[in-house]
Amino acid sequence: MPRSFSSSAPVVTGLGFGVAVGVALGAFALGPVVSGSVGTDETEAAVRDEYRRSVQDNQINSAQLKSADEVLAELAPGTVADTLAQRPVLLISTSNATEHEVASIQSLLEAAGAINAGRIDLADRFFDKEEADKLSALIANSLPAGASLSTKNVGVGMHAGQALGYGLFRDPETTDPLATVEERATLLQTLKKKDFIKYEDETVLPAQAIVVVDGRTDGEGTSGFKAEQLAQMLTGLNEVGENTVLAARIESAAEMGSIGRLRADKDNEVSTVDSINHVWARIATVLAVREQLDGRSGAYGADTSAKAPMPTVKE
Repeated sequence: MPRSFSSSAPVVTGLGFGVAVGVALGAFALGPVVSGSVGTDETEAAVRDEYRRSVQDNQINSAQLKSADEVLAELAPGTVADTLAQRPVLLISTSNATEHEVASIQSLLEAAGAINAGRIDLADRFFDKEEADKLSALIANSLPAGASLSTKNVGVGMHAGQALGYGLFRDPETTDPLATVEERATLLQTLKKKDFIKYEDETVLPAQAIVVVDGRTDGEGTSGFKAEQLAQMLTGLNEVGENTVLAARIESAAEMGSIGRLRADKDNEVSTVDSINHVWARIATVLAVREQLDGRSGAYGADTSAKAPMPTVKE
């Protein structure tokens, strides 16, 4: 049984709220509204003064955010310690994710006591619309025995998530692997040889939880195909093995972004965390994994679509 969260956790929660407010203030400071006519000396002076105050406010907010992250970086390991003790957690990253953010989340998962079940990097072609038919064919021909794909949602994102779910997850009830070692190797090697994914051989283990780390997918490019496919992949993963978390930048919480699409689905049970360029959101990611393992899910971060900055911290 994991121990209760450390006494520093309430401090972290409070700082999380503070950071969220700081983000909002910083955004406001970048776009001040200036009233009055243009062209008079008086108006120009007012504009200059308003601009000076805006720049100053933005500098203050940036400094406060930086300080908050530095404080939280010291508190983070103790806050999450033992919350995932002996739980195998696998990390999947997209090419949009920064290495620093992925490594930071991996480090916090280790601080939480999680067993490192490996890391898989999804290549750009995994979300390339022109490669969708090829990916679908590879998946269909390398499915683990007993795996089944949705007939209602036949999109490549959904099928890819379900296939990876059968290959990578443990049964949520029994904790037995859903695939044999050979079946998992066949699926992963097939995708690796065709440059859809990257991973180190003999490092991927069956997991009880999967964290997908993205960067910014706000629906940009090719009608938001990548954001749509990523959201579908998370849905497919969660349908098979539950215990799935998507962590990304706040831009992904936009309506057409990967997080935004998941949050718009009222039946969605994937936990989402935005703003992972800040330490408090990485802490929230780890706590969201713990919450998933306890049978609950939530939307966390600084965006208005989030329910709270992080999962409720209990003593």
